[in-house]
Amino acid sequence: MRIILLTVLMSVFSFADGQSQRLELPHELQSNIIPNFFVLASNNEDELYRDDLKKNAEKAKAKRVVLSFFATYCVSCKEEFAVLKKNSDRLKREGVQVYLINVGEDIHSQGEKVAEMVKKYAGNAFPFYFDPYVNSLKKFGLVKQNEEAKLPLTLILDSDLRVLSILIGEMGSDFPQILWSEF
Repeated sequence: MRIILLTVLMSVFSFADGQSQRLELPHELQSNIIPNFFVLASNNEDELYRDDLKKNAEKAKAKRVVLSFFATYCVSCKEEFAVLKKNSDRLKREGVQVYLINVGEDIHSQGEKVAEMVKKYAGNAFPFYFDPYVNSLKKFGLVKQNEEAKLPLTLILDSDLRVLSILIGEMGSDFPQILWSEF
């Protein structure tokens, strides 16, 4: 009985201090590059498309592109932003471009609240965008119709926009190093 209890306790503690939880790639993300998508810039005028990510990565000679999907109600998202902000210089040195994408919240009614959250937890370290209808995650096969997104959800892409990994939920002890490490 002690052995069973000890084994259960060890697995609980190792999970809490373990790796970030990864998702298997859905069919939509198993091709050469991510499907085309667009999100709205925080000014509600400009848009960011898949091809813009590619051009920005080439221009900055980035090795990785990270899409971090979040919402204002997500406590783990705030924690992730704080870690990203703290490591923003290292991310830049390692060639990692980070884009924060708010999902499911209307830019007109929630825009200021989103901007305040980003400023408070991520500062001005990363650009942020809006996807009020969660279309990008639907195109990526990560959210089904009438389903709520599980957040935070982080896509790690190479510079050619091929998905290397998908992280979901709270950060593990491997975060943020997992964003620039080898796969």
